Amino acid sequence: MAVDLAIAQAIVLTNATGPSLVAHSGEFGFSWEEAVLTIAARFGTRPAGIACPEAIFAIPFERKHVAVVTVADQKPGEADSPLGFRFLILGKSLYEALGNPFAIADAFPPRWENRGTLDPLKWEHGALPPQTVDEIAKQLQAGDTALLLGTTQTLLDGGRVILTVTEPDPQFFRTLWQLLPIRSRFDIWPATFAFSADLGWHCSVLPTAPQPWPIGHLTADQARDYPEGRYELAIQSAIESSDQVEFDRLLTRRSTNDTLRLAAYMIVFALFAAIVSKFF
Repeated sequence: MAVDLAIAQAIVLTNATGPSLVAHSGEFGFSWEEAVLTIAARFGTRPAGIACPEAIFAIPFERKHVAVVTVADQKPGEADSPLGFRFLILGKSLYEALGNPFAIADAFPPRWENRGTLDPLKWEHGALPPQTVDEIAKQLQAGDTALLLGTTQTLLDGGRVILTVTEPDPQFFRTLWQLLPIRSRFDIWPATFAFSADLGWHCSVLPTAPQPWPIGHLTADQARDYPEGRYELAIQSAIESSDQVEFDRLLTRRSTNDTLRLAAYMIVFALFAAIVSKFF
């Protein structure tokens, strides 16, 4: 079945009175309008003196879509700057075919001045280029290696991570994303910066620590000290030895959800076979 390449878009602005939808493509219905306004509101209240550099996050949207959202101050440097949210809403099948919310956001730079009805978008860039082990090695060396690897293993083990800094490093998330197995990326939701943890991201940056600290979320120091797992050791070894074949094998392994689904199918099949055998 062909993948639907259509991408809906919308712009939401927030100020002291709350969020308002100021532009959207024609695909938007009432439920989508309510959903984008709710997401913008739950992004959080700006702490005093905190700016919002351009941030990117991804989140499930309704039942069959994913929202890739770019957020930025509309008047940088002003304490009461409105906050802008540019939503790109695409079907789950297209999101999984591409597998990279940052590349999706990069392909369609926000035009914050747009108002009213927007033209529909379409993914016309083809498949994203494959990752090379040497490129990842350079990115890993330039970043916080212990935090990147510890966060990777934490996420694969079902944990979550909140980093508390006022000046986030967007490249951290782009490198992290390329360390994760491709199938696992479909079940992990990142936010390079936000004002609250209310939208339930798996890995996010907040300017201040949430109170109370969410259960199941590690701090940066805890992620750095997270026990080394098999995947972390294997991916690090493949990168250090420039082993592209092993690197590709690790990236294409099944996700935990894939394994659970396969186990569920096997149980259902076994039960069905047992029932059939009683009658034939």
